[in-house]
Amino acid sequence: MDDVSALKAALATWDRLGDISLLVVVAGAILAAVPQFEWTGLPGFPNWQRAIGALGVLLVLAGIGGEILAINKSRTINAQIAAALNARAAAAIAASQALERETTQLRLQLTKAKWRVIAPEQETALIAWLKRVPKGPVLVLYRAEDEPASYASQIKDAFRAAGFDARAQQSQFAANLSGTWLLVQDLQQPPPHAVPIQAAFREIHVDLDAQPDALYVPNADTVVILIGARRS
Repeated sequence: MDDVSALKAALATWDRLGDISLLVVVAGAILAAVPQFEWTGLPGFPNWQRAIGALGVLLVLAGIGGEILAINKSRTINAQIAAALNARAAAAIAASQALERETTQLRLQLTKAKWRVIAPEQETALIAWLKRVPKGPVLVLYRAEDEPASYASQIKDAFRAAGFDARAQQSQFAANLSGTWLLVQDLQQPPPHAVPIQAAFREIHVDLDAQPDALYVPNADTVVILIGARRS
């Protein structure tokens, strides 16, 4: 039996005591009043009349005392039951909130598990390849979301580790695109480091689709790596 059940059982007991006390008050009142009536024949026996009257008064007082005690105990137990139920509700709310946090964390972990990542061995191979190619400016444009931003940062860091002048920034151009792209102003006359960069990424199984773009590529010497959403 849990605490609330025990308190409810105690409350039922005190409620019964209250009912009994009320009956005792009624019985005492009857005993106190009956001896006064002539038809009882008690007025002719003063001693019996006083004794029964006194017993009636005693019962009334005892019943009232029992009723008061039962009311006070019932009030106390009701307060304890309310406190226990409130504590249970608070615990349930806390458990629900903890479960919600765990669910949110799990969803985040599952989402991050699908993020594009350059593994350490891939990073080592990529940097080794990039160190051997001609150097030039590289701009990494990425979609304004956590996953593309993380991937763009890894690519930028690899370029810098290989000695490139590389920077990364958000771009509206990547907002509606998916995948990874290599942009130059002119595909017929790309910068010297464009094709070697494409080959280096191919070595780590990342395809950079080459496209010409005169709007987002700042000059003819710059290679732009565009990071869109992850392809499903």
